[in-house]
Amino acid sequence: MDVFEISLAPAPAAATTARTEVTERLAASLGKQVLEDVRLLVTELITNALRHGALTPGDVVSVKASVDQGVVRLEVTDPGRDGDVEVREPGPRGGGYGLFLVELLAKRWGVDRRKGTTVWCELAPEPGR
Repeated sequence: MDVFEISLAPAPAAATTARTEVTERLAASLGKQVLEDVRLLVTELITNALRHGALTPGDVVSVKASVDQGVVRLEVTDPGRDGDVEVREPGPRGGGYGLFLVELLAKRWGVDRRKGTTVWCELAPEPGR
């Protein structure tokens, strides 16, 4: 099983850093299309955490990724506990794509609020999710 976790300061470069780490750590374990889907979802989930996590100075956002028995699992955690985490249609002015894309690309996903907010999703590496 390939597993890694990183913690990031809530800075504008956090999504880029997370995407780069995912690429470097999982590229050898995943096909090109699945890796692109994973990169996209990490970017969207980090962006959501930064936008909606009510982060304060000193807070961190963590990303955990694993590949086990053909399933890619991503978890993005922020310390926030408030707010709705739900899919909405993307708006004409932008926004709303994060969980819309998670719903579209992941075979399952969910939210865990036991320690902050963790949004997780799982992707199957084979074609035809």
